[in-house]
Amino acid sequence: MIRTHTHLPAWTAVQPTGGAPVERAAIDSRYTWNLEMIFPDAAAWEDSFAVIEGDLPGLASRQGSLADGPAVLLETIEAIHTTQRELEKVMVYASLKSDEDTRIAENLERKGRAGTLAVAFNEAVSWFESELLEVSPDMLDDFIDREPRLELYRHFFDNIQRERAHTLPVEQEALLASAGLMARGAAQVFSAWDNADLKLGAITDEDGKTVTLTKARYYKFIKSPNRRVRQEAFEAFLDGYGALSNTLAANMDANVKNHVFFADARRHESTLTASLHPDAVPPEVYHALLDAVASNRATIHRYTELKRRVLGLDSLREYDLAVPLFPDGEFKFTYDEACPVLLEAFAPLGDEYVQTVKRGLDEGWVDVHENAGKRGGGYSNGVYDTPPYILLNWADQLGDTFTLAHELGHSMHSWLTVHNQPYVYGDYPIFTAEVASTFNELLLMDHLLKRSDDPRRKLYMLDYHLSQINNTVFRQAMFAEFELRMHEMGEQGRTLTAPTLNELYEGLLKDSWGPGVEFDPDRSPRTWMRVPHFYYNYYVYQYSTAYSAAVALSRRVLQGGEQEREQYMDILRSGCSRYSVATVMLGGVDLTTPQPMQDVFSLFGSLIDQVEDLLPQ
Repeated sequence: MIRTHTHLPAWTAVQPTGGAPVERAAIDSRYTWNLEMIFPDAAAWEDSFAVIEGDLPGLASRQGSLADGPAVLLETIEAIHTTQRELEKVMVYASLKSDEDTRIAENLERKGRAGTLAVAFNEAVSWFESELLEVSPDMLDDFIDREPRLELYRHFFDNIQRERAHTLPVEQEALLASAGLMARGAAQVFSAWDNADLKLGAITDEDGKTVTLTKARYYKFIKSPNRRVRQEAFEAFLDGYGALSNTLAANMDANVKNHVFFADARRHESTLTASLHPDAVPPEVYHALLDAVASNRATIHRYTELKRRVLGLDSLREYDLAVPLFPDGEFKFTYDEACPVLLEAFAPLGDEYVQTVKRGLDEGWVDVHENAGKRGGGYSNGVYDTPPYILLNWADQLGDTFTLAHELGHSMHSWLTVHNQPYVYGDYPIFTAEVASTFNELLLMDHLLKRSDDPRRKLYMLDYHLSQINNTVFRQAMFAEFELRMHEMGEQGRTLTAPTLNELYEGLLKDSWGPGVEFDPDRSPRTWMRVPHFYYNYYVYQYSTAYSAAVALSRRVLQGGEQEREQYMDILRSGCSRYSVATVMLGGVDLTTPQPMQDVFSLFGSLIDQVEDLLPQ
């Protein structure tokens, strides 16, 4: 039950100016997070670790007691949660401390010990859900009537009881658990090849130098203003995957058959319903997404035509889709400049929200700058009894400001959940987590567009926004349709081959981007081969649904008043006390209908209008 959180400091600090990253000790403490709010020192962490170890035998000994009466059930839940809360603190402290400088052996050892302790805890309480399923719903209702304090756990019980229809006898469950080790095989094979063994050859860069292509360099070169460089990178990149096309297709076939097997074994109607079941997401949400995209493709085609015109091309090729249209308008903020901008951008969420963010920035929630050994990227991470910490590696790019807005969305979601829900509902699923983070990015974009009078800067931001929607919503929706069709083939007993998957993907490419884009008949259909998310089992649709929900909710808040703001805040306060779709419904957005996606297309069309109005006639 690890959860996410926030932070932003202020003032000035030592910042990397090029060359090797500075050592952590050289960075002003006002720009580093304060982990003493979790444990004052390593000794306190050790004391907590020892207490948890001592609790585990007692938790394991409670097995077989849940049906003994309501008092025993309540005591057991509270005992498990008390230990779990302390374990979460131990784990998050060890993780954050390790990420400060991954070279320090003591931190790595502490993180490893925390992971081992978590495994021991899971083993000690592994019996709980299975045993609770043996308690009939009628008996649970009777327990709640006799012990009113159990009423708090009604949704918690319901969420476990939903598994009753999909839980097998003990022996079969044990067999499926063993099969689970093999089930990860296809994903592990792809990951090993994609990250370790993939060879992409060499290309000639913008300066005429021969460079070895890597995945990181590909994402740079595909945005190059030099079309030759884009084309060479595109061709070399997909040739690398195409060299193993039949092997990758066989691996994907095994992956899909794995999903079909487990869906059938657990008596689900389909692989789709099986994958949506854990978050209680109705299939209508998935189909509403695909239907809305299918009926609005003309708007996407309008976007590709805009790109062709601005780039001055006779025809748009696939390797032209990612290039920025207005690089001359690029701008950026330092961290100290970004913080007040974000506070202004979040104003529509009310004074309490803004002041809490400011408090986090001032009280050591954020680790801002890169240092030697520090983990890369950015995240928000915290648990019920800690602040919601944020890790950044600030590089004074505009994307850093959007990353901070994004992570603050997660952190404030966590903060509001923790301060409005009991521990049992103090978490939330990815389905709603990405709504909160994307919402804050949309507020920032709206604020930056409104405060800018520079046409070049506005065009840069509009293009940034269009690209973000295109990649996060439309492209992921195309992936989601590919994933669904691929699994439907598997459910029909068909073998997935490279020609079959290439044909399916090529058709979706042409439908999605329209007749204005020319595709390489040999390389473009191979793009499915490089998407690791296809091994995650219907994961990508959540990017599109979360973004569409965030767009609909942000429009309501920005165009509405206190009622709309409070409805959105109710979403952030809900944690996991409701199922995901019902939680989003608190804000007046129904994800089982196409309307949220219609709102995205409406926004997308208005952004194109604004670009066209600013372009020279």
